[in-house]
Amino acid sequence: MHPILFKIGSFEFASYGLMTALAYLTGSFYLFKRLHYIKLDKDTFWNIIFIAFVAALLGSKILYLLLSWQELGATFGERFFFALKNFRYGFVFLGGAVTAILSLLYYMKKKNLPVLKTADFLVVGLPLAHAVGRIGCFLAGCCHGKPTQMPWGVSFTHPHTLVPPQFQGIALHPTQLYEVGANLILFFLLQQYYKKPHKNGGVLAAYIVGYGVIRFVIEFFRGDFRGGFWWGLSPSQLISAAAVLAVACVWIFLKKDQKNG
Repeated sequence: MHPILFKIGSFEFASYGLMTALAYLTGSFYLFKRLHYIKLDKDTFWNIIFIAFVAALLGSKILYLLLSWQELGATFGERFFFALKNFRYGFVFLGGAVTAILSLLYYMKKKNLPVLKTADFLVVGLPLAHAVGRIGCFLAGCCHGKPTQMPWGVSFTHPHTLVPPQFQGIALHPTQLYEVGANLILFFLLQQYYKKPHKNGGVLAAYIVGYGVIRFVIEFFRGDFRGGFWWGLSPSQLISAAAVLAVACVWIFLKKDQKNG
């Protein structure tokens, strides 16, 4: 595809970085225009966006390093310098999602914000931003799929693509675009759900279940290295399954509590 948009001297302007920035801007703009839904003041909102950005960046990079550390080089020094040199690439979304959620929960509790109500508002914009970000993955060649004979298979041949040499020039599942489409559908559904009367935390739970299912399914078509496998499942699939199971358990518990009450 187009991992490098343009080059000035030795400086390369990466499409991945641009789309990541656009992803945050898109999600932030969508939510900013709807602050009146929740009566959240602008300073607090931008603090939340900043915390989410930093926490997501760190969390997604840390999880990537934990899963890929042995693949980055033969020695600790090689792995460390490889990670520094290629810091702009190599992120695992679920790691960023977990650290961002935990960081925001702490901040919202500290600011005495209605946690579940605020989370419901914020999470609607997440799949929209995620969809934009995945376009960057497609352009760069990261998060690529397995070889396929389907007519919509995509070949990556750019010399700077992140697709490994053994997969270049052959048709691959465009898993990045699968996730773009799935996230846009999830965004639309969450948007409609949010507008209807719902219990606080309901939209957040719907997002966790929705994206958990999306990621679990798409992982079967991924062809990039994502860590080891347990019981035939990738780490991302295990995290997704655990998250969906946790939401289901909470929902069952609340239902039983309502009946007993």
